[in-house]
Formats: sequence, C-alpha cells, structure tokens
Amino acid sequence: MQIRFLSIDADEAFLLGYRLKLSKTEQRLLYEIAKGGKCGVDDLVTLLPDGVSRGNIAVHINAINKKAAAISGRKLVIHEEKNYKINPFM
Repeated sequence: MQIRFLSIDADEAFLLGYRLKLSKTEQRLLYEIAKGGKCGVDDLVTLLPDGVSRGNIAVHINAINKKAAAISGRKLVIHEEKNYKINPFM
C-alpha cells in the first residue's frame, strides 16, 4: 500500500524510496497503523508476543520514528486522541 511517501506491505517498508530497517514487531505495528488509518494501544497490543506490556508499544513506535527521522527528518507515526496514526505532514 502507498501512503504519500510511505510504501508498505507486511514484509517491508520504504520511506521516500529508502528502506526502513524495522524489526518484525515494528513492521507489524507500522503495517497495522498504515492499514487501519489509526489504531489505539489496545488494538496494537494484540500484535505483540504474549507477556509484552502495553508500554512496549510506545518503545517500538519511538524506534520506528527514529529510523524514519534519519531518512525524512520527521516522525512517521504520531499519537493523537489516544490513537496512533501516520503523520499527515509526512
């Protein structure tokens, strides 16, 4: 799927034509956020392995944003109104 400058499928993601080197968990989270338009923490926590806390969502989103910022200078995923979504200014 293509969202502005983000091209993503279940296995890989490209931002501005550069591959985002994401972990499997980061890839799954980003794909679900991109696919759903916006996702709450409760929606995303089901993607994590058993025993992983809700707080880890923020850790993984931060890692995605650091990798995206190295390419574009901006956060790729933002938290707004209790939901994560792709940054509309990306």
